[in-house]
Amino acid sequence: MLTEDEVEKLHRAGELVREGLEYALNHVKPGMSVLELCAKIEQNITSKGGFPAFPVNVSINDVAAHYTAEPHDKLVIPEKGIIKVDVGAHIDGCIADGAVSIVLGEEYAGLALASLEALKKVGELMRSGVRLGYLGKVVEKTIVARGFRPIENLSGHKIERYNLHAGKTVPNVSSLLSGKALEGEVYAVEPFATNGVGIVVEGGESHIFRVTSMKKLKNRDLQTLLRDLWLTYRGLPFASRWVYEKWREDGVERLYSLVEMKRVHHYAMLVEAGGGAVAQFED
Repeated sequence: MLTEDEVEKLHRAGELVREGLEYALNHVKPGMSVLELCAKIEQNITSKGGFPAFPVNVSINDVAAHYTAEPHDKLVIPEKGIIKVDVGAHIDGCIADGAVSIVLGEEYAGLALASLEALKKVGELMRSGVRLGYLGKVVEKTIVARGFRPIENLSGHKIERYNLHAGKTVPNVSSLLSGKALEGEVYAVEPFATNGVGIVVEGGESHIFRVTSMKKLKNRDLQTLLRDLWLTYRGLPFASRWVYEKWREDGVERLYSLVEMKRVHHYAMLVEAGGGAVAQFED
């Protein structure tokens, strides 16, 4: 069960996520720098006593998830498209996670509505004892009824302290999963809808990393960076631009060395396999 202190910290983290998503809804426009968008939201989180639970994700059109700005990123918001902004914040490891889709032009309005409606329906059903596989059925039925497909290999997830993906999942398709949501558990539900084939594949660099092993290294500089990354982010995802801001080019170069040595995982950008546009809402 969550303590009163943990609940209060979750509420504070949730408010920071809400502010970040509100900023995106009010400011995303064609030509806006993705780097500026990520930085503004993250700076608001830290200025109010929180920490990003992961780098702000800005995923455009067929990119479903796992893209954040790299150092000196030149990517800008397009004239038309569907922009997913995924924000996470934590207070002392108590994590809140949310996302919105912003439609530029009318082409993807129905797609975004399908994802949003699925999220709302699951929110109405989420309670202690509900079967997680049943929630997936609701997501799938809602999205298909609007003429789109859910993305079957992405899912919502249980969250624990300093752990974004804590085992249990909330699928986006009908599933025989027998697991149930239990009192005191925290979940992020995130229906993904697409006009493509309904599967994501790896599609390039995300610029998002996470420490996965603290096995000692012989190289002193690499061992020092690995230790500092763990102490700073506590196993949560971080961005290469955060490393650049603190350790400059040498730090980024050493970061990629840590990936090669399997101490750090570099997430792949996830794209819709058929090139379809993707919508996401999360709460």
